[in-house]
Amino acid sequence: MGNVPPPWPSGPDPRERAVPQHSQVWASPGQAAHPGGPDAVWAWPPPVKPPRPRVDTPPPGVPYHRMGRTERHRWWKPPLAIGCAIPLSFGLGLFFVLVLELVKAIRHIPADVAELGHPVADLAVELVLVIVLLPAVLIAVRVVQRRRAGTLSSVEGRLRWRWLLRCTAVAVGCVVVSFGGLMALLVITEPGEPLFGEFAGMETFLAALAVIFLLVPFQAAAEEYALRGFLMQLVGGYGDPTRPGRSAPGRLFHRFLASPVPAILVSGLIFTLLHDYYDWALLDVAVFGLGMAWLTWYTGGLEAAIALHVVHNLVAFVLAAYEGDFDSSGDTGSWQSLLATIVEVSVFCLVVAWMRRKQAIRHTTPEAEATPPARPQSPPPSPQWS
Repeated sequence: MGNVPPPWPSGPDPRERAVPQHSQVWASPGQAAHPGGPDAVWAWPPPVKPPRPRVDTPPPGVPYHRMGRTERHRWWKPPLAIGCAIPLSFGLGLFFVLVLELVKAIRHIPADVAELGHPVADLAVELVLVIVLLPAVLIAVRVVQRRRAGTLSSVEGRLRWRWLLRCTAVAVGCVVVSFGGLMALLVITEPGEPLFGEFAGMETFLAALAVIFLLVPFQAAAEEYALRGFLMQLVGGYGDPTRPGRSAPGRLFHRFLASPVPAILVSGLIFTLLHDYYDWALLDVAVFGLGMAWLTWYTGGLEAAIALHVVHNLVAFVLAAYEGDFDSSGDTGSWQSLLATIVEVSVFCLVVAWMRRKQAIRHTTPEAEATPPARPQSPPPSPQWS
């Protein structure tokens, strides 16, 4: 009798073996210089190109004003970012004004456009129209420059809250000395002149205090993010002295562009021109703007500038609330006020600079972490067929 196969399955026939479900997929050879050359090798698993990150990371070891020069940086992106931030802030402000005018029409409030007819309410409207700068620049950085909005805060990519609180403590002392010295100087140089006007009344004063302490910190922070953060990093993105092929004058020019000098000067100049002041008051604002721009670069973040700006504005607005007059447009200032601001800014910068060195506060972006060398792996065994 011949061999009769058993009634039960005796296992798959090796000749009909199917390819396993999780079989190896071999990558085809790369683009070799010559077919069959040494570069034409087979590899498994096939190399996968890593996806491009959604946002760019600032280069390691660069100062604050150079954080905008990422891999996606192009010469036309800073103007485009400004062209995005300005209409966006204007649109947000226009939306707020339209809502305000609608409320006025419903409540039958007779007042000019963007006003409510009361000094405290008008102050609140004015502060909100400045605060809209903050979301505008944050959106422009994220959408146009494709980097995280936190890179505007500091070289750490976030707001350093402990450092901000320390700088605020220093700012309180400097502002108290500044305003106290100003009043003493006015008493000495202008005897007989009153330091304050007539009291506006407790109701107006308390309402003004509520608006001031609620909105002024955001107003001051918005100006810092827009002018000491957004604008400084846009200007600091230009200049590439390491690019090969440049002549000696070209490298010198690009080295100047990459330095903090243009970013500090442009930031301080624009900050000054945005204030409707004249004479001594204009110089006063220029000293403050340039000092805060330098301090932002030196400390690697906006915390110090925000601290002094918030405390200074709070005291100034509280003193104005005593009289109930918040209209500072066309202010000419005085040489006494300019001298007080010079002392305030100088002492604050010196103390904060000393604190930055003493506490080793980071003023450049973190260095890239060195990746450990990969352990050599033996090639996977070739499949064995039984």
